[in-house]
Amino acid sequence: MQQHNLIERTIEHFQAGGDIMIPLMLISLIMWTLAIVKTFRFLKERRKETSPRQCLDLFQGESSVCKAGLAQWQWDILSQYMEQRCEDSELNREMLDGIRLRQEFKAMRYIGTILILASIAPLLGLLGTVTGMITTFDVISQFGTGNARALASGISEALVTTQSGLVVAVPGLILGGLLFRRAEKLKARMELFCIGLQEQTDTQCVYGD
Repeated sequence: MQQHNLIERTIEHFQAGGDIMIPLMLISLIMWTLAIVKTFRFLKERRKETSPRQCLDLFQGESSVCKAGLAQWQWDILSQYMEQRCEDSELNREMLDGIRLRQEFKAMRYIGTILILASIAPLLGLLGTVTGMITTFDVISQFGTGNARALASGISEALVTTQSGLVVAVPGLILGGLLFRRAEKLKARMELFCIGLQEQTDTQCVYGD
């Protein structure tokens, strides 16, 4: 019974906000979907990260086993580097920098979108506030202050959309900021990984010669 009442109140709250609630809900859905997917990928990849030495050891075996045992970004960097590397250490470093920059771009993917969507939400809420106040003034101009129900409808629209915009925006900005910090730390680990990878391969070449 309580659950049924909660659903009814939620529907009434949504209807009170007017048409602005539809794009707000869509923004919230997209934002949280991207945030959950991005968080899951970060956690999954972090558990698989390993040292350049261990990556090279795995690379000596079956490629499928190596790919499954490494973080996706480590596999992408390692496989591309080992395929394209040459005897020139400087060229190898530049090539690794290019590969790493592509992986850094992937690490930041969707985070900007999450922050933009979170920033749009309060603006939509403000638009709903303006719309609600216009409705209220229209009622006052036609009926004066005697139509309390119509006045309450406009004021409710103004307040509900403002509240909904903030409810969507605040968690989105916080989560987007946390994901941004995690991506920055991942970019730092990528740089260290590339340095270690080149050192390991150069050492192997020296001993191989």
